[in-house]
Amino acid sequence: MSGATRVRGEHDAVDRSVARAAARERVRAEREVAALVSAGLRVLRRQGMAACTVADVLAEAGLSTRAFYRHFTSKDELVLAIYAREAEASTERLAERIAATRSSRAAFEAWIDETLALGFDPRRARRTRVLAAEGKRLQAEFPEQFAAITDGVIGALRDILRAGRADGTFPTAHPDLDAASIHAVVWACVEARLRSVPLDRAETRAHVLRFCAPALGARP
Repeated sequence: MSGATRVRGEHDAVDRSVARAAARERVRAEREVAALVSAGLRVLRRQGMAACTVADVLAEAGLSTRAFYRHFTSKDELVLAIYAREAEASTERLAERIAATRSSRAAFEAWIDETLALGFDPRRARRTRVLAAEGKRLQAEFPEQFAAITDGVIGALRDILRAGRADGTFPTAHPDLDAASIHAVVWACVEARLRSVPLDRAETRAHVLRFCAPALGARP
């Protein structure tokens, strides 16, 4: 074996060793972040934001302070990560529901139903309530990250309105502006329900359709 071949082989072995170490570290990091986010949500649901401390989250997750600060610089960053995970799960459920529809109108109604469920479905409302109070504060503190998180839900509606405008279901739709406006209307209903306003789900759904559909050029 020549010297060059031996050196190249040694370099390849080192590269493989480094790659394996990096992969192990990545897996550990993913597990730690997942554990911290899950523990953080449980603590928030149990104690609320004001009483939630990093120490509480670490005790719940069974991790060290060093583990926390490997991934987050503050409790607020952890809360943002929790918010992002919950939003991602909602967006995935929404995408599945929309994919199962066969028309722009059905997709539009599915979007409304899934968004209203965040406040009207008891199980999902419990999770939404935990983070809704922090949403506005997070939006002010992390505007770019928060916008990216919420764009998943609004972006799905924009796509529905674009498709509906193209196929004539929503002939007067302005997808970018209308998606944000409709989201604001529906989210106002969700927030009211989270405040225990006695809204009927079916009546609220009918109200949203009656209010929004004509603006898109569709029947209520």
